[in-house]
Amino acid sequence: MMRKYAFFTAFGLALSLGLTACGGSSQSTTDNTSGNTQTTTVASGPITAFGSIFVNGVEYNTDNASIYMEGKPADESQLRVGMMVRVLENANGHAQSVHFDDELEGIVLANNISAGQTAGTMDIMGQTVTITAQTVFESQVATISDVSQIVAGNIVEVSGFSDNNGTIVATRIEVKAVDLSSYLATHPEGIELKGTVANHDSSTKTFTIGNLTISYAGAVLQDLPDGIANDMYVEVHSIEGIDQNNQLVASKVELKNDDSMGRHDDGDENDEYKFHGMIMEVTADSILVNNHTILITDETEYENGNRDNLQVGVMVDVEAYINDANELVAREVKFAEQHNNVELQGVIAAIDATGTNEGTITLEDGTVIIVTTGTIMDDDRDEGNMPNQHFNLSDLSQGDYIEVHAYDNGDGTYTAVKIERDDQP
Repeated sequence: MMRKYAFFTAFGLALSLGLTACGGSSQSTTDNTSGNTQTTTVASGPITAFGSIFVNGVEYNTDNASIYMEGKPADESQLRVGMMVRVLENANGHAQSVHFDDELEGIVLANNISAGQTAGTMDIMGQTVTITAQTVFESQVATISDVSQIVAGNIVEVSGFSDNNGTIVATRIEVKAVDLSSYLATHPEGIELKGTVANHDSSTKTFTIGNLTISYAGAVLQDLPDGIANDMYVEVHSIEGIDQNNQLVASKVELKNDDSMGRHDDGDENDEYKFHGMIMEVTADSILVNNHTILITDETEYENGNRDNLQVGVMVDVEAYINDANELVAREVKFAEQHNNVELQGVIAAIDATGTNEGTITLEDGTVIIVTTGTIMDDDRDEGNMPNQHFNLSDLSQGDYIEVHAYDNGDGTYTAVKIERDDQP
């Protein structure tokens, strides 16, 4: 049985397109003997599937890649769909390294998502986090099985598009623990939040990120020899949580840089950057995408739009380079095309795979769904609360029940934005 619901989400639309042209497999190498240097290509965007890893509609071989989580060496098995990552390519276009950093891992203060709903907003440590139908959900707490069941006091990790000033559109949310004390039992380093310092008061040793006031009177300051100042991009750790004054008590405040996907980019002039994300800030001469400030010039080219379409909330693919002033400059901005979106549900009758995560699925009622390299693949089937996190088209089988967010191609077929394998209702 299939059900259709009209909906529109810019985030899901752009992910569904794949936009492979901006994906990241086009690294070029020049002849060093002629005095030129090798170009390094970095791709930034959410993981949509595995096999090895799909980012920005491109499959990256990760056989020899180094994996980093929050700057620390990790195993590829720790990566999940929906995580915002940065992929550094090697000379063959394979992944040389993959870096993941979340936006926050902390205390839920309020959940505005009603029972049975999959979209809405949450207040997580003073940050307004928007959950969409395309946000990937996971829970380490057996009693919490969907986003509407998250309550104040729960500890969650959020990855997504941030303006660094209190607004985040989540590509992934994971419930880590029922409360702070149980979380600290396995995470002694404490909860964390990244963002831009505002309202700094050196006398009270406080500042704000979003709507959260942070007290750093007893905190260790890392990479901050001259102290804290407004407009710095920092990461705050806390093991005490929020005190009676509704302030987050910081145990450490660390200045962040490009190694953690922050705003500061230290690269070579020839480096190429490819971003797939939501515009979170617009100024007269720049946009903020995936925590990077990217300059817009008269030479910037556009596809599916123009400069007037550079607005907060718009999904884009950006090809950029670093200039001689060590600034990121947009070479091309590609806007997502608009489509009529629907939600489909049904049992798989047949699968025709043409690649690791490409092909078509036919439901029992005859509906044909096209799977692309940009389709989000999410396994929600209950198997001892441990669904397959490294999931792709090859894991699906005839008889599986799936829920699909897709756009209507107008020819009787649908292109999948997100596919969730689930237990039949």
